[in-house]
Amino acid sequence: MFSAIGLMGIASLFMSSCSKSDTNGSVLPVAQDVSIQSMAFAPATVTVAEGTMITWKNKDAVDHTVTSNDGTSFSSGTITSLGTFSFTPMVAGSYAYHCSIHPAETGIVQVVIK
Repeated sequence: MFSAIGLMGIASLFMSSCSKSDTNGSVLPVAQDVSIQSMAFAPATVTVAEGTMITWKNKDAVDHTVTSNDGTSFSSGTITSLGTFSFTPMVAGSYAYHCSIHPAETGIVQVVIK
């Protein structure tokens, strides 16, 4: 009996550490991955809570960047094939971004208050 209760408690802690809820009760990821593949960001739009790390992974054979449209929020520099770039937004808002090498590649990071 004790071990079953203990396992339920551990499972509950694990599940709570895998996601966060925003102020509307929506469950948001603790970490978010974005693929750069086939000359596009996937998913193109992500919604995360403040303080959530976003990691872009270049799965193409060519170089890419992850560059905020405002020019100041974040900039990855060149991400080579199989390379990554991570950014942790700390302020709620909308961050539009693009690849400076391939400007048609665009995305949006929506950051909500925890």
